[in-house]
Amino acid sequence: MNNFFVKKLSLFFFPIIVLLIPLHSHAQMFSIGDPEQRTVRPLGSSSIVGAAWEFADFSYQAEGAQEFQRLDYTSNLIRLFFNSPGLDISLAFGGSFTGMDEHSAININARLYNNFFISRNPNFQFAIPIQLTTDLMQVRRNETSAEFQQSSLVFGTGVYTAFRMGDRFSLTLKTTPNYGFSFSQGSLFGGGLFRFDAGTFLMINELFGSNSLTIGYNFDYRAYRIEGNLNDYDFTSHSITLGIGF
Repeated sequence: MNNFFVKKLSLFFFPIIVLLIPLHSHAQMFSIGDPEQRTVRPLGSSSIVGAAWEFADFSYQAEGAQEFQRLDYTSNLIRLFFNSPGLDISLAFGGSFTGMDEHSAININARLYNNFFISRNPNFQFAIPIQLTTDLMQVRRNETSAEFQQSSLVFGTGVYTAFRMGDRFSLTLKTTPNYGFSFSQGSLFGGGLFRFDAGTFLMINELFGSNSLTIGYNFDYRAYRIEGNLNDYDFTSHSITLGIGF
């Protein structure tokens, strides 16, 4: 796993650095009539760090691969994530400790985005997100040389909305289709990748002092269509997330 990170991290972060777009800033807002002038976080201004339990399915979609070459699995992943206004980063991994019997998997993901607001007020937001996502996906079959290893760069847009439900609760929802290209190590182009993901976060404000508890759900679908007949896979996952907002 260490060799994998050493070889890939520079490739992973290069598109993010080169194509950096402005992150939106956020300001403070104070509740009126509160004698202590308690700070109320504006919608969408929190950063969240947490973990997710991910139910994943990785299935072969072509013909021609022999049984020992196929990497299909249905199992669980653990995903660690950090989301902030304008940038989301996550790391997922799976193996025998998550219930995989014959496989191991690693996924590194970074998304840079900017919300173009159509409606924005203290209790409701509606926006069109413009986003760029770079991703590394590796799946290995234990005790064989079979391996799926793809880097990708996709662009997408969709719908983002957030609304406040009283002082203590807020909810955000986001859904975005994405399309771009995927390539293996040493290649500039390998094929196409369609990705559709959606997620929601319920934030319970000021549960830990000024910090919040977040509970969420994420859906992720990816269709890898790579030149040749060995790397055409669909990846589908459902994940339950738990985090701290600050």
